[in-house]
Formats: sequence, structure tokens, C-alpha cells
Amino acid sequence: MKIGYYVQGDTDEAVVKGLVKRWCPGAELAEGKFRGASRESFRREIANSLRDLKSHKRCDILVVLTDADANPWRDVKRSESDRIPEDCKHLTLFGVADRNIECWLAIDRGALARELKCRVEEIPTDDPSKSNFIKRRFGLTDRDTKQDAKARIRDYVAEAPLRTWIRNSDSFADFYENARDLATQNECSIPNERERGD
Repeated sequence: MKIGYYVQGDTDEAVVKGLVKRWCPGAELAEGKFRGASRESFRREIANSLRDLKSHKRCDILVVLTDADANPWRDVKRSESDRIPEDCKHLTLFGVADRNIECWLAIDRGALARELKCRVEEIPTDDPSKSNFIKRRFGLTDRDTKQDAKARIRDYVAEAPLRTWIRNSDSFADFYENARDLATQNECSIPNERERGD
């Protein structure tokens, strides 16, 4: 099985890789690319990237992960998922993180604090991406430790208390349920994380 992913940044990529490691460890991964660095260029290139992942890289599942920023995540999902080409819709898992991907990482603040070796109170409450706190603590802001930081985020997500994530984040719960639905059509089986111990 080959899973293609189209995401906005290193943290998003590490989260996708962590979920793949957890749910479908034998899958091969292919990265979707987009030209530019802005949110608008990311949105503009969704269709082209998904077509490339499907047709040229021969991916069986396509994952798009984006941020809601200051908007309601359901509105972002509704408007941006319209950019998925019709011939890719049945293969695509589209996730929208509340505000940003760091909000998903911080759903279980106790688990994240243990991983980052900090106090829960140190993690910004309204927006965990503020001052790059999470990226800095994982080591993602330093070019020399970037690959290690991405692997560390991947491994954290692969072992994260997803039952808590599902229970405490509507946007992650939506992504999880859609992932389970899509998995039934493919070679990987996603466990019932709602019943798995934290």
C-alpha cells in the first residue's frame, strides 16, 4: 500500500507519518509538493498535487492535512475539500486541525508535557504554536536537529493517547472516523482507538 500526503509543514508531515506508523506501519509514503509558501498557494495546488500522487506516484490513499487558523474547522473543511478532484475524492482523507497542528499535539497536555519534559503550565493555552514553543521543545526550529525532531514527533504521535484526542477534539475525531472509513476499503485496519487504553 502507498499513502500520499499533502501537508503544510514539517510538523504536519511528522503527524501524518506518526499516524501511518501507528495504523498502517507497512505502508510506503509519498510526499505531495506545492509551489510557493503561502496558505493560498497551498490551497491552489491541492488538486494538482492529489492528481500527481494518484496518477504518477500511484498512491492508494491520499491524505490532506491543513489548519483552520482563526476559522471554524468545519467551514475550512467544507470550502477546501471542494478543491479535491472528483476522481480523487474516494481515496482522500481530509483533515483540518483546530487552529493549527500544534493544537492536536496539545490535546492531551499532560502527555505532551511529559514528552517535552516541561510543566503543563508552560504550554501556551490559547494557541500552542505561540512563540513556536512546541516546535522549539521538539527541536524543529534548529536546522541541525530538524530530522531528529520530525522523528520524535512521529514517534510521539504513534504512541499518543488518541482516545483522549478523539474525546477532546471534534476536528481530530472527524479525521479519525474518516480514516477508519477509508481504511475499510484498503489493506490497513485502524483499531478502535475509542476503546484502546490511554
